Amino acid sequence: MSDIELMDLFPQFASVTPESAPRRDAVAAARQDRGRLREIAALRLTEPDVGRTLEDICREASKSLGLPMSFVSIVLDEAQHFAAQHGVGGWLGEAGGTPVEWSFCQYSVAAKQGFVVEDAARHMLVQDSPLVTQDGVRCYAGMPLVTTRGFAVGTLCVAGPDTHVFTESDLQTLRRYAGEAVRRIETRRVEITP
Repeated sequence: MSDIELMDLFPQFASVTPESAPRRDAVAAARQDRGRLREIAALRLTEPDVGRTLEDICREASKSLGLPMSFVSIVLDEAQHFAAQHGVGGWLGEAGGTPVEWSFCQYSVAAKQGFVVEDAARHMLVQDSPLVTQDGVRCYAGMPLVTTRGFAVGTLCVAGPDTHVFTESDLQTLRRYAGEAVRRIETRRVEITP
């Protein structure tokens, strides 16, 4: 995908400069939005059983996009929780999440739009994240999980250890899987509503 096509898809992030980068306070405000956090709590998205309903989506997204890792990341105010994951090893897989400051997903949640990083070592928003500097994440694409109530509760994302060019077809596929994840999450709302 060319830089011009990428800028058309994700103008707020595709060619980020210091002047155009989202303000940290705006991203933090989106993470800390009380309505969004209440939505996460109402759906009980940090409970262990959520993963069972979403793991196959992670597996299929990873396989379809040819990348080793996929997550359903629930972005909280201070951490990101991996509600489901595929291909994640080591400490990251065991921990089941990271501090939110390390998160790529927070940008997708804040904008309620996809966030694509083809070379994390050169992307100003994430290049200093320990996920890049210590764990070797080099590419990422995430689509927000926006509920019918309008809250971005997290993302469905894929990542890998090498730079990667994401095609429009890749992004459409990821959007489709994100839509399925939201459908399952919304079904869960029906199941847990008293």
